Amino acid sequence: MGHMKLDDLTKPAVPVGYGLLILDVAATHDVESDRLLAAADVPAALMADPNARLSAVQSGSLLYHAMQMSGEPAFGYEVGLHSSLTSHGIMGYGLLSSSTVRQAINLSERYMPARLPMLSMSLSVDDHTAAIEVVENAPLGPVRQCTIDLFLVGIARIAPILTNMLRQPEQMEMWFDYPEPDYYARFKDRLPAAQFEMGVNQVRFPASDLDLSPETANVVTAAMVEEQCRRELEQLGLDGDLVVQVQASLHEIDGGYPDLDTVADRLHLSSRTFKRKLKEHGTSFRQLVDATRRAEAVRLLNTTTLSVAQIAERLGYADASSFSRAFHKWTSTTPGAFRQR
Repeated sequence: MGHMKLDDLTKPAVPVGYGLLILDVAATHDVESDRLLAAADVPAALMADPNARLSAVQSGSLLYHAMQMSGEPAFGYEVGLHSSLTSHGIMGYGLLSSSTVRQAINLSERYMPARLPMLSMSLSVDDHTAAIEVVENAPLGPVRQCTIDLFLVGIARIAPILTNMLRQPEQMEMWFDYPEPDYYARFKDRLPAAQFEMGVNQVRFPASDLDLSPETANVVTAAMVEEQCRRELEQLGLDGDLVVQVQASLHEIDGGYPDLDTVADRLHLSSRTFKRKLKEHGTSFRQLVDATRRAEAVRLLNTTTLSVAQIAERLGYADASSFSRAFHKWTSTTPGAFRQR
């Protein structure tokens, strides 16, 4: 979503199935579910309801306490390896019934807000390589690395199924923006190739895979799942499409952002209709630009050695101090202090 408001973090959005996955993996480390739920402050009754959803805060807390209580720093890898298409519930069926791998990725991209609102993913293709990139929409704090581990390994688990096992594992690579963790060596044999300190978090694979068609492709099922996912987004008050489209057009630039009229034009809307629609979504163009800038600022501070002045320029600020003021407003800290942390 790129522009999570604080109340989005406390809105129920994460399917309870993801929480159960965490409990299952914790149990393999002899962590009892009741103790873990109590520590994470997640009601056991919630976990027993198959239609329930956790908030981003609750799922983060569950992950954090699972790591602490299991004493396993590679907990994210374990959850990713433990996951399968059925862990994704209705979305899993949507992926399986998509007519191409590209379509499956687009489905995930559009409906991420109704599953993992703290992350957004996007597909990019250059030359012969396709990359699914994940960025965080809100600072994930102590569970950042674990969440990214889990997400990228989870994608790597699904990929061979969608490509009918045609994919050679060595054609797939995971790129992480953090240094190689100590625990990686223990899991190396069970994971695709990985590169660290790459400035981005991506799963990379041959672009030709995008046109492969899953054996289970089914137009009717795909349409049904799409419809249900759209309803979920609406019920959660996260009508993805318009907001996602706006974000996509904001991500395509370097050195500033297009103005409202340009984006409205690109979406074939009058500026007035565009403003009204955004307002119906509980947001505004200003908020979306701010959110995109904020996510990009966090990414650049975390993953590059660009100076604060260079980042300010790249994000279209007049000077470093106006960037610093905006950054302080978002994070209550300065770009410099954020980078040290």
